[in-house]
Amino acid sequence: MTFSLDINVRKRIEKRRREEREARIWRRLSAILWLADGTTAEEVAARLGVCGKQVRKWLKTYRTHGLDGLCELHYQGRVPQINDAQVEELKQEIAQGQFRTARQIADWIEKRFRVRYSESGVKELLKRVNVSYHKVTGFLWKADAVAQEEWLDDYRCDPVGPRIRRYFVDACHPVWGVEMIFYCWLLVGQRFHVKVGSGRARLNILGAYCPEDHEYLDIRLTRDNINGEQFLNLLRLLRERHPETKRFLLYLDNAAYYTKPIVKEWLERHPGFELKFVPPYSPNLNLIERLWKLLRKEAFCRSYDSFEEMQRGVSAVLDHLERYRSQLDTLMTEDFHIFHPHDYPECCAASTV
Repeated sequence: MTFSLDINVRKRIEKRRREEREARIWRRLSAILWLADGTTAEEVAARLGVCGKQVRKWLKTYRTHGLDGLCELHYQGRVPQINDAQVEELKQEIAQGQFRTARQIADWIEKRFRVRYSESGVKELLKRVNVSYHKVTGFLWKADAVAQEEWLDDYRCDPVGPRIRRYFVDACHPVWGVEMIFYCWLLVGQRFHVKVGSGRARLNILGAYCPEDHEYLDIRLTRDNINGEQFLNLLRLLRERHPETKRFLLYLDNAAYYTKPIVKEWLERHPGFELKFVPPYSPNLNLIERLWKLLRKEAFCRSYDSFEEMQRGVSAVLDHLERYRSQLDTLMTEDFHIFHPHDYPECCAASTV
């Protein structure tokens, strides 16, 4: 095959190849340049990973239609089976949270638009239109939004000063054998086994978190449960750590041990401590709940061979929170989300059925 290029034409093709971002066109331009250098069609094909017939076809196109014809791509892609308006209608239907499987969506499309998709075809469609498969977000529908708003108003009016310290208080109970199951990327069809315990070994943590300086203190128990006496031990710890503080404001849930007689008697003798209870069903108002979320994310992303090893994993997080400062600066903000039933009428209606 005898083929040559004028020097000016060659420079034009080389310039266009340097600027080209489409790989298919780059290959065509390269083929023409290499053929002009005396390389055979088979050698060019080997370099580009195509057949010799394809290289000769590109040469014929160039000779017949010129450089612009060679660089024209005629492949337009598949014609969508449903149009943009139908896609928007489908997305509105998906947003109602009624589909659990791709097969259900395929059946709905066939019934609504008379278009049949396979399950794999539906998954490709959903990925293309920015729909993903993920967990729903739960909420405690019995929570009183008005009570939460009133509590937040009071919280924002609470004093802050050099001799006043505020703490969010709550308990966390990691269980060896239950917390061990976690999600991770694996090969298709692969089973990755992790050791789990009997579910009876539990670590009881009663913690306090200060929103002003991000101080965290806790009591950890492996044998005893959290009770009124243990809560008082936490209060003593706060007082020992900050003897100059005249007033402690503690925000906590409605656990029974906070109101035990032994606690009430101690508080009468120590008026500097004030308990401020969040409304029922309102974990969203207790800032330390977010710290427990971070603990589960960081400490339970792996398995532990023993309960003692799990304890060390928990301590590695809670005793070194400075390592997670960037995460905590974003997570532990006093930006509280309140659920308003009128914003989610369908959810509330379903919850009362």
